[in-house]
Amino acid sequence: MKISYFSTYFPYKNKSFNEKYTIGGGGVVIEALAGVLTQKGHEISIFTTSVNSKTIIEGCGNIMIYRYGTNFRVASGRFSFGLLKNSVKYPADLVHAHVTVPMGDIAGLRYAKKKKAPLVVTYHGDLQENMGGFARRMSVYFYNKYFLDKILSYADVIISPSDYYIDESRFLGKYRDKIVVIPNGVYVKDFDIDYSKEECLRKLGLPMDDEIILFVGTLGPHKGPDILLKAMSKILKNTPDAKLIFVGGGAMRKELELLSKNLGIEKHVKFAGFVEEDVKPLYYRSADVFCLPSVMKFEVFPIVLLEASASGLPMVVSDLETFKCIIGEGWNGIVTKKGDEKSLADAIIYLLENEDMRKKMGKKAREKVENYSWERIAEETEKVYEELV
Repeated sequence: MKISYFSTYFPYKNKSFNEKYTIGGGGVVIEALAGVLTQKGHEISIFTTSVNSKTIIEGCGNIMIYRYGTNFRVASGRFSFGLLKNSVKYPADLVHAHVTVPMGDIAGLRYAKKKKAPLVVTYHGDLQENMGGFARRMSVYFYNKYFLDKILSYADVIISPSDYYIDESRFLGKYRDKIVVIPNGVYVKDFDIDYSKEECLRKLGLPMDDEIILFVGTLGPHKGPDILLKAMSKILKNTPDAKLIFVGGGAMRKELELLSKNLGIEKHVKFAGFVEEDVKPLYYRSADVFCLPSVMKFEVFPIVLLEASASGLPMVVSDLETFKCIIGEGWNGIVTKKGDEKSLADAIIYLLENEDMRKKMGKKAREKVENYSWERIAEETEKVYEELV
């Protein structure tokens, strides 16, 4: 089968590009699916944007990557006329577009119509209209009003990674009759590293005796990193040897650095920035608690929670309904009140003070994640393709 994937972002082989290029969940999912499905004999074409204005075609076995030059950007959105117009030159039996940030999904819709090919859409979350500057707000409003419904209406199948998110979303509910729930996955073995916690701390230059709270993800307002910083000021009053590590870049970094100074906790906070995939397991192994205090309905099925689970970490999250697809309250994590730094601080303090509970939750987290291998997820996705073609 010839499968064409569309996403605004897709990881580069050249790792130096990825730091300047917001990959996001869509790109990670496509990369994993393509890797498994090519082993099954499928031919994969990936249509995406370039980090700059240059168009580049990359080949790797049965995978072809078409990166079309970016003409302009609005916030994290990248607009490429080449992606929209020139991708239709190539054949496909089926189109799979990922709704993340515009415009990969719009190009996928156009391609499916031109080729009269079945269209599968994976929905990675609502775009919020009340975030960012004026240009972003207007762009998201225009996209939600004029494009999103066209994409979802035309799709033969919509994949939602979380059953809980269908009702939480502003847009998915009316399409329930053609939604299939297929979760995201993780390569569990990637987190079975040979280094001990102490060796990881040493390699990363982290204090050997501090208790590590870890955040991994984009430093954007929807993730609630500012809430975590405010909680940290409360945590330190109870646990003065705690350290908070932010892994990932984003628009809020300078704002967060300033906030940590204003709170007087900058010595207890590290901004690691973008790290390569082979380095991330070291941070997870170094940590005692993983935290994701998201505050907006942009999250669907965060892969970082699967990574933390694969690393055997207890997790503290906000009470977004969709997190129930991974987190069982008191079982593999603790659910806190969204946007409430006291609730967040109390949960983290509880785990830092109770090593037995951390280990118990971490063990349960690891047991649960065994069901989310990319091989299994790819098989479920392949069944959707076969039914359509």
